[in-house]
Amino acid sequence: MRKTLCVWITVVCWLALPAAALAQNGAFSLKDGDTVVFYGDSITAQNLYNQWIELYTVTRFPSMRVHFYGAGVGGDRVSGGVGGPIDQRLSRDVFAHKPTVVTVMLGMNDGAYRPGSPEIESAYTKGYEHLIESIHAHAPGARITLLGPSPFDDVTRPPQFAGGYNAVMERYAADDRELARKFDCAYVNLNPPVVAALERAGALDPLVGRLLLPDRVHPEALVHWVMAETLLKGWNAPALVSSVTMDGHAVQLLGAENAAVENLEPLKNGLQWTETDRALPLAFNRKNENDALLLELTDVQQALNQELLRVTGLPPGQYQLAIDDKPVAAFSAADLGHGINLAGYPTPMWQQAQRVGWLVRDRDQTHYVHMQMQIKKMDPGDKDGKPDALDAFENFVEDAIYEEAAPKAHLFTLTPTGAEP
Repeated sequence: MRKTLCVWITVVCWLALPAAALAQNGAFSLKDGDTVVFYGDSITAQNLYNQWIELYTVTRFPSMRVHFYGAGVGGDRVSGGVGGPIDQRLSRDVFAHKPTVVTVMLGMNDGAYRPGSPEIESAYTKGYEHLIESIHAHAPGARITLLGPSPFDDVTRPPQFAGGYNAVMERYAADDRELARKFDCAYVNLNPPVVAALERAGALDPLVGRLLLPDRVHPEALVHWVMAETLLKGWNAPALVSSVTMDGHAVQLLGAENAAVENLEPLKNGLQWTETDRALPLAFNRKNENDALLLELTDVQQALNQELLRVTGLPPGQYQLAIDDKPVAAFSAADLGHGINLAGYPTPMWQQAQRVGWLVRDRDQTHYVHMQMQIKKMDPGDKDGKPDALDAFENFVEDAIYEEAAPKAHLFTLTPTGAEP
């Protein structure tokens, strides 16, 4: 644990219940110095949706230090599981980190994979109440977000019994919403957007649809992005990475948002300037089939990943954009005049974000192993007054993450290459 604080889509919908725990006036819910713990079962233990949320936060707000911890254990219910009973789980895996933000997603195992019953549902809600009350007691002031559970796949395959198990999950999501109201928590329902993505994927290709939740329970990475996007929207995550607008004819900067532009000047043929974006894009790769499908199924690029460049007043023709003397792509004057989203191209900023992502992955995987060692009571090397070796490594990698994410200046050039085709 950290000891010190050092495009478009019609099928994906999301439900979020604003509460006192959410930021006001549209501001992003997380803030500098926050410690976020993602609590849940094996779906959280996959370390994916929480990893994507961490990656977004680090790249979008690189000057805002936030600490993230995954606390998912396979098979968990509101009463706990193989990681220990609920009070032990919370004490060791949540409260020890002194969280200021806690998300909770449970329910998949609580329903016992059978038709719903009042007895099972009552045990779920009562256990959940105890869980929330314990967080309030042992992490006072922590902002809690309850997550309606991701679905059991009754979409791409026929239900196993009348009504299907996802109907039980939908019922539990409704219970979660009521608990959020009762205890003044935030609420975000992950079930509908994942169902919508499954429906969309199944319409494209039935086999692809089934592969998104291959065992009907555990989502593939693409679906975790759907879940992460849904939670980020519920937390008022901004779409903007940066936005720069200039008049190419007058060689004049017209506006810069979340970016600094210096030394804008004409070249013999074209323009040149130095730009420092204060954030990095999410490095989705259209050459990767999973990323390409994600971008087809969701609006994540439009909703969370807008790195905009607009250059008006250019004579008609094609223009080559290069950054740090490396070609990015060619664009028409008309496209540049309307604006292009640089997040969709392998720019130096995109490559920097990729490196950040690798470090986030390494740290999150280390923490998962660390937690498993604690569950199994194995020695992490902290006996006889020595520091916890994995703790030290987690902190080392977290520092490296923010060092890698720091804004960097880049040289942009825009030169004509010929007439428009």
